[in-house]
Amino acid sequence: MSRSTDFSGGDDGRTGWESDLNPLSMPRARLGAATPRRRSILLAMTPRADQDVSLAGPWQVSVVIPAHDEEAELPGCLDRLARQTYGAVEVIVVDNGSTDRTADVAASGGARVIYEPHHGAAHARQAGFSVAQAPLVASTDADARVPDDWLERIVASFRRSDDVVAVFGPFRFRRGTAATRSTERLLPPLSGLQQLASALTHALGFPFFAGANFAVRKDAFERVGGFFDPRSKAAYATWEDVQLGRKLQRIGRIVYRRSLVVDVSARYMGSLRRKFLEAAGKAIRLRVGRRPL
Repeated sequence: MSRSTDFSGGDDGRTGWESDLNPLSMPRARLGAATPRRRSILLAMTPRADQDVSLAGPWQVSVVIPAHDEEAELPGCLDRLARQTYGAVEVIVVDNGSTDRTADVAASGGARVIYEPHHGAAHARQAGFSVAQAPLVASTDADARVPDDWLERIVASFRRSDDVVAVFGPFRFRRGTAATRSTERLLPPLSGLQQLASALTHALGFPFFAGANFAVRKDAFERVGGFFDPRSKAAYATWEDVQLGRKLQRIGRIVYRRSLVVDVSARYMGSLRRKFLEAAGKAIRLRVGRRPL
């Protein structure tokens, strides 16, 4: 296997893959865990004179959320981040040309809001990652719902070894979010298939990042050029998350945590057949052609 192939097992650690670190066994002070009283301060990243948050430590985290017209979905995402068991977190919402109240919702939810006029996920994520103040940067989406210990478990994976440059996990579709009844009935098996595919592709040396559920060391992100093609200097037109993972695996180790599952919306599923064929075609182009999309 390539050096990027690194699995984390379930919470009990009794699998043939590399077992998870148990972050609860570490001193909470070292993990930077926040008490409920401090959590609102830690998430309110608009600079203030009385702010007592330092993001200079090696295990502090910035979370980047690209958003275009997400006033309806964003509150749920921010609420989950506010419930994190890990503290000293900077939350950045990148308003990518919204025409609704996305920026206001983000600000009222305690996030730092920046604006990116160039449309597209690659531009929005790049803008957020570029201004992130912490040495670790996590990515999620406005319609995602992360588990309460999401950041705590991500940081535990980075603490495992200095050569870990990225950590990612699978996603599952939230019930009640599909556009049609027929698609809604298929969400449980589709979620299981996605999780299986993520594990298998990673084992084959193809880390399949999902924008809703990965984190990187910022210095490694900058070293590989982020969400831009290092040759053309243009932003990736599609699959910016997957293509970032492909670059990172060349410079360090990527940890896949199969039990680190994030719930996402199925609102953009559309035609399942078309989605499957598009994904297969892109994967082949990246794996065989080794050319950016």
